Amino acid sequence: MNDATPDQSSNIVHSDGVRIIALLRIWTLFYRRGVVRFMRFWVESLLGPMVSTMLFMTVFALALGPDGEMVPGLSALQFIAPGLAVFVLSQTAFQNVCFMLIIDKQEGVITDVLMAPLSPIELLFGYSLAGIANALLVAILLLGAMTVFTGPMLYSFWATAFFAISAALLFSMIGVVVGLWSDKWDQFSLVDNFLVLPLGLLSGTFFTLNRIPENWQWLFEANPMFWIISGFRYGITGYGSVEDLIWQGGILVCLILIMVACGWLLFKRGYKIKA
Repeated sequence: MNDATPDQSSNIVHSDGVRIIALLRIWTLFYRRGVVRFMRFWVESLLGPMVSTMLFMTVFALALGPDGEMVPGLSALQFIAPGLAVFVLSQTAFQNVCFMLIIDKQEGVITDVLMAPLSPIELLFGYSLAGIANALLVAILLLGAMTVFTGPMLYSFWATAFFAISAALLFSMIGVVVGLWSDKWDQFSLVDNFLVLPLGLLSGTFFTLNRIPENWQWLFEANPMFWIISGFRYGITGYGSVEDLIWQGGILVCLILIMVACGWLLFKRGYKIKA
């Protein structure tokens, strides 16, 4: 027997309906602006990152050989592969969201999007989820392709999933902020070349921290990409400190929440997208 009064029952139905409608709005924006565009330009968005990364792995395999050891128990290729995969994941999430927002602004499509009954949080997740999905797909396919060089590797599914999703979320939200700020491609390139790329290259993707002079190690340890790559590498290979990964993961969650708040605020204010 349902003890709810008619008013309470109607409120429950209404709230469920609102949630369903909100999810449908996010899905529609995600599908139309993300999935359709991804399928149209799959060569650039999917094949491009995979080919370039596999070329990197081929060069490393030829230069270092299959038996070159980076850390005890791991070959150089087994050490490099997880870092390279999650770096490409992060860059893909960032670039995809930026591309969508900048193109929509330049072509005037953003006006049509804003006319739809979408709240700021729905706009935020509609755009960012497209970048997240694309980035995760690229990473999964890359890890599968990299087994040619490394053999099958997976130490902890949950650690791998947590740091992969965290990387995709964080950099897609950064992509939202940069995409809304950028009026020209030069502005996007400035951030991509002088912030995102250095963060990835100077994050332990290709080297261990003990190769860095002790006085400079703190600079690398303060890099969020260092935490992401260390955590993802632990999930794939088991190499790393669990204690460090716990606090690094906690700070990553805080950074994601901060970037979500920034993206929501920019959409709410209509920053550079409303006259």
